[in-house]
Amino acid sequence: MVQQLSRRTFLQSAAAATALLTPGTHRVRAAFAQTELPESVLGFSQGGLPMSVYHLGQGSTRVLVLGGQHGGPEANTTYLVRQLMAHFSDAPDEVPAGVGLDFMPVGNPDGAAIGSRQYLSGVDPNRNWGGTDWRSDAYDSNAVYRAGLGGPEPFSEQETRTQGIWLLEQRPALVINLHSAGGFMFGGRDGLAGELAGAYSDASGYPLPAAGRGTNPLPYRATGSMNVWMREIGVLGLFVELTTPSDPEFRRNLAGMRAVLERLPAA
Repeated sequence: MVQQLSRRTFLQSAAAATALLTPGTHRVRAAFAQTELPESVLGFSQGGLPMSVYHLGQGSTRVLVLGGQHGGPEANTTYLVRQLMAHFSDAPDEVPAGVGLDFMPVGNPDGAAIGSRQYLSGVDPNRNWGGTDWRSDAYDSNAVYRAGLGGPEPFSEQETRTQGIWLLEQRPALVINLHSAGGFMFGGRDGLAGELAGAYSDASGYPLPAAGRGTNPLPYRATGSMNVWMREIGVLGLFVELTTPSDPEFRRNLAGMRAVLERLPAA
């Protein structure tokens, strides 16, 4: 059974854990403070925290960079998205004409606030998407099979619905979904999807498993994931696992982003 957390307990825990939402050094804090981009609040988490996306550029070919889907245990992905925001804000000429960037640093605000991978309901944010492989009972990141981890139905959780509606409305050309800490990445195999995955892998050094049996680096089947759902609706996605749970690995991922931006055709 998944463990639920009451809103009162959440608010008490979040107040004591505010530091989890900010980077660990004064220099990085200052860089983030200077990053002022237009913000869209897509909705709110179960605990009442905003789910925000920040926008850079007016190009109609959009790239979404998503961090913090698994909350506090993967806080380095939130820091990484904020570092990328600061970089491209200072160097907008690196974004090709006709392309724009959208940044969602925290896909699971409640989990970031209290140090949890799951939503307040106990449902896993990357097991609740409505692909054909969705299952209510699912494996967690430790390969433990848990009843209800995928939710009672696809998109049962308001955070998943909020992100799904935005993706359907905006139809980004590419979504880069950042996680930790496996040290590999997934992406498409053919056409533009394969080209972008190969470019990111080559530039960043994250291995991209070859197609075929026995090559999946996960020791379990991850059902109900965001990337499977996106593939089924025709949105290209890269799933990138940083190599540690602490280092944002900024330079590696900046190199990967530069590589895909060079190859992404502008609309």
